[in-house]
Order: sequence, then structure tokens, then C-alpha cells
Amino acid sequence: MSKDKTVQAYLDTVAAQIRWKRARAMVTWELARHLEDQRSAFAAAGYANAEQLAVEEMGDPVSVGVELDCIHRPKPQWGLLALTILLALTGVLLRIGLTASWGPYDMEAEPSKALFAFGLGCAALLAGYFLDYARLGRHGRGIYLAALAVGLTALAVSPRVNGCAYYARCVTLYYPVIYAFWLYSCRRRGRAGLVLAVLGGIPLAAVCILAPYAFGLFLLLLTGFVLLITAAWHDWFGIGRRKSVGSIVLGAAALSAAVLLYAYRSDFISRRLACALHPELDPAGAGYQASAIRKALGASQWLGEGMWSASLPFDQSLPGCDSDAFLTTLIYKLGWLPFLCVVLAFTALTAWLLYRCLKQKSQLGKVAALAVVMTLGIQALCSLAWNLGFPLSSASFPLIMGNLSTVLNMGLISLALSVFRGERLPWEPAYEGTRLLPRYRIRITLQKV
Repeated sequence: MSKDKTVQAYLDTVAAQIRWKRARAMVTWELARHLEDQRSAFAAAGYANAEQLAVEEMGDPVSVGVELDCIHRPKPQWGLLALTILLALTGVLLRIGLTASWGPYDMEAEPSKALFAFGLGCAALLAGYFLDYARLGRHGRGIYLAALAVGLTALAVSPRVNGCAYYARCVTLYYPVIYAFWLYSCRRRGRAGLVLAVLGGIPLAAVCILAPYAFGLFLLLLTGFVLLITAAWHDWFGIGRRKSVGSIVLGAAALSAAVLLYAYRSDFISRRLACALHPELDPAGAGYQASAIRKALGASQWLGEGMWSASLPFDQSLPGCDSDAFLTTLIYKLGWLPFLCVVLAFTALTAWLLYRCLKQKSQLGKVAALAVVMTLGIQALCSLAWNLGFPLSSASFPLIMGNLSTVLNMGLISLALSVFRGERLPWEPAYEGTRLLPRYRIRITLQKV
């Protein structure tokens, strides 16, 4: 769109009054379109100085800029920030208070390391909070390739912890969000876009399999399916909602059938499932941890430390009492009531995030925030099942268990807060300057000069 010096000077003056950089480019783009329409209208009416008249019709640029600056301001997320930090601080205090006296069983409970992780998590939370998530959407393919490269590198250099590549396990926690940005890059490409969207999940799943990390694979598959359905519901691929959703559901049904058939024929999976549900079948082997967890829960009280009757101390009798089974330790040491308070506080945070996610008008923002909420929720559910005596898949309870896990989850939450902070933006600028942008109009209520 051509703009003469008069229009450009007007736009520069308006932009100088808008303090939020994320809103400045969008608002001036909209204003330029509006001025172009006004100029065309005056030119069609036979006026020789159409540009000057369009600028005068719009009003004083300083007043217009100040008015637009008042409208387009970030929406603070103080409540979500405070609740996230409070939960993370609670996790630090619990890790230090409940396990630090046991000795070198869990170095994460060392106060200096736990507090350093908390500070690093707060820094990640604030950094992501002020991040422009739409910029990530504009570079979805590059971010996807970079995340895949990081995952492959982590497979090569990671130390093995219980047979799993430790760093790769951490990277896969972000794969649902990475996949959300990949989906966004496949928009408006028809059937080819849908095929690319599905194929994009295969390399990420391969990293989870090579790690190997069963929880990461489960998290990616479940979250990816929901994100695909969401994208199809909004007809991102341009082939119709019904066709998109139908194709995804049929493909997911075929994949689920194949996975169930493999699990049915796999002796390892069958034994693990049987021991998780009935640990008494192998109390000294595969069912030992589940039996120990259930014994600790049975000895716990509503409030206060439980009554442990085994010959060995509690911390030596329960494997993972300072890591995977940390919530069991919380229940035994402090009682069921503090445990329920922690779970309810986290549930409130997750429900709040989900509520704000569902209200999003930005499709990119909704999908990115949904990936974050699902990642947090699935981690919490798997961790709860493990700590209640059904150890199917280990996961850290977000913000409560693990130093590195806390930092990673605070970084995830910051992305959702970045989405919510930009709710007052007129539209998402993922394809700024192309024909894909809608031609909205800015309503100017100032009086004409």
C-alpha cells in the first residue's frame, strides 16, 4: 500500500504515542488501511488533495495516538503470577524441610540448589511473561527444527538415569508446545497442510521413543491429538471442519487400536500394568514400590506424621521417597490435609489457566495456552496416580517436585501468561503484511479537527 510523506508522518506521530511495542505495529497497520480507504474515497469524489483531506479527517495525530495508547495496553496477570510463584516457593520449602535431613539421597533438597532453582524459575517466568508469543508463531517451523535438533543432541550427550536420557527427557516436556507452533505453520495449506501437521509429530515422537521416555510419548500423543482436533475445528487447513475432524479421529482410532494390540501382546507392559494394579502379585520385585507407597499411605494420618512400623526407616523403605514418590512423603510426614491443600491450590491454578485459555480469541494464543495447560494437567494426574499407589508412568508434580522440573514448568506457564497479557491486541500479527490479515477497522471516537 503506497503512502505519501503526509500519511507516513501522521502514522509516525501516532506510533510515537503508543508505548506498547507489540501493539504499535498492529495499530499503525490498521490505521494505514483506514487512511488508504479515506484517501481513495476522497480521490473518487474528485478531490486533488485526497491524502491531506484523509489525514485531516482522522484528527490530531497526538490525540489519536494517546487514545489508542489507552485502549491497547498489556493486561496484567498479577494473580496468576503470584499463585505460580507461591506454589513454586511452597515446593522449595517442602523439598528442603522434608528430605534435606536424610543425607545425600537427593541433592535437589540442598537449600542452596533448591533456592537457586526457584530464582531461576522466577526469572524464566518473568522473561516469558514479557515475551511476544506471536513472534514464535511467525517462526514456527524454525522453532520446530531447533527443538528437534536439541532433542537429538540431548540423546547423544545425556547421562542415563534409570535407562532414560536425562536431558532428552527434559526437552520432551516442551514438545507439546513446539507441536502447537508447528501446527500453526501448517495453516491454509489444504490437505497437504493436514498431512504435514500429522507428519510433524513423528520426529518428536521418535525422540521420546529413543530416549526412551514413555511419559513424554504419552504426553505428546494425547496433547497432539487434542491440538489437532482444535485446529481442525477452526478449519486451519481450509478443507472444511467435518473433513478435517473426521480424518483426524479415524487416524487416531487406528493408531490407538495398534497401540492397544501391541500392549496386549507385550509381556513387559502386561506385567507392569498388573503390578501397578495388584502389587501384591510381586511384592518383592516389580510391585515393591507400589506396595511401599500403599503401606506409607495406610500409616498416614489426617494431620501430622504417620506411624511407620517397618524395621527400616521410612526414607530407606520407600524407593523414590525424595523424587517420584515425594507426594507420598508429604502425605506421610505432614498428613492428608496439607497434601490436599497443595493439590487444590494447583488445581485452582490449572483451572484458572484453562478458563483464560478457552476465552482467547487469538487462535494461536488459544492453541499455545492449551498445550501448556494440558502439559501441566497430565503431569499432575500421572504424578498423583504414582503417589497414590498406581505407578503406571512417573512424572513430577508441577512446581512441587524437582528443581529442574520447577524451572521448566514455570517457563511453560510464562508462555500462557504471555498469551493472556496480549488479550487487548486487535488481532494476531502472525502474517503481518500479507493478504491473510483481516481488514478490521479501528473506531476513532475523537472529534474531527
